[in-house]
Amino acid sequence: MFLICSTLLSMAPLQIAEERQVPLAPQVLEAADSLGINLPSSVPANWQDLVAAPTQSTTRMASAPWPTVDWTVSTPQAQGMDEQQLRQAFQYGISQGSNALLVIRNGYIVAEWYAPNWAQDDREDSYSMSKSITSGLYGAALLDGIYTNPNQKASLEIAEWNDPAHQDVRLRHLLSMNSGLHWDFITDYILLGFANDQSQFAVDLGMDATPGTTWVYNNSACQVLSEWFLRRSGMQIGDYFQMRVASVIGMHQATWMTDNVGNTLTYRSVFASAREFAKFGYLFLRNGEWDGTQIIPPRWIQVSTRPSQSDNPFYGLLWWLNTGALDMPDVPADAYYAAGLEEKRIYVVPSQDLVVIRLGPGAGAWEDNAFLGPISQSVQ
Repeated sequence: MFLICSTLLSMAPLQIAEERQVPLAPQVLEAADSLGINLPSSVPANWQDLVAAPTQSTTRMASAPWPTVDWTVSTPQAQGMDEQQLRQAFQYGISQGSNALLVIRNGYIVAEWYAPNWAQDDREDSYSMSKSITSGLYGAALLDGIYTNPNQKASLEIAEWNDPAHQDVRLRHLLSMNSGLHWDFITDYILLGFANDQSQFAVDLGMDATPGTTWVYNNSACQVLSEWFLRRSGMQIGDYFQMRVASVIGMHQATWMTDNVGNTLTYRSVFASAREFAKFGYLFLRNGEWDGTQIIPPRWIQVSTRPSQSDNPFYGLLWWLNTGALDMPDVPADAYYAAGLEEKRIYVVPSQDLVVIRLGPGAGAWEDNAFLGPISQSVQ
């Protein structure tokens, strides 16, 4: 017994060293909590070694039609899923007051549920899920030659930022939430929303930090992407969305909120149905291709769904991530998702060929792993 205990004691320091944790910054945890995301308070010091390699869906659909008009329905059994575990996930989602739950595997609907007061075509405000749509549009714009490099300075189009404080802000900083643009709760959640011209309000903000040094979930910084796109292309990014994405993939009912002067609100509020939001997730699952047309470069899909900076391991380019399966331990580490207020979600799990939607009012105690975990575990 003594020898066994001595051995265990001698191993303990090595084990502790291997599992050294580093805390997440308070602003990271607060931002996640505001979206109903329950991140761990700390992560392994070597979390970058846990980042999943870029994954393409392993079961490229052989016969499922592209869902441009609408989705084709199959059964869980036909698509290699356990129905009992799907039922467990849906029971959880229903218990949390959801309006809509939807599971797509291999290009087929395998499970779908709507609340009694909700219909299949009813549209819901996505809130911040729209940020991930903005990310996809910046990828499409790169493919279309509207700009050539996400590392270029924002001041190339935002002339007001040709000053010492703003001049080093790059598009990638705005997409990564580490631009350093001013943030406080009143400014970001009240004054921005009440501004007549929300884009100009965001552009006129000062700086709190050197670009690239501090991660802050900043709606105003995301809204600058609307103004930058307008000045660069001469087109509202919401119109570009309709032309380049919505009309191509069949998000025919989707609309995007604007401010009082017509600026697309890139930080919030695309309105669409569950089946339409699933189409956007499916576009990312299929590496930016839709029925033979490349809309978003595959490289953009890979880069935007991996950690974009070191302060928040769970954030890419306006997408939330399951880095190292530390967020959702019962879900593969390559999963990523669009997250909006009141627990709106577009989940994508490339290694399992899954797109999953949750719409509805805030649950107050939502757990992503409690919902997506059983769905992922149902894959046989």
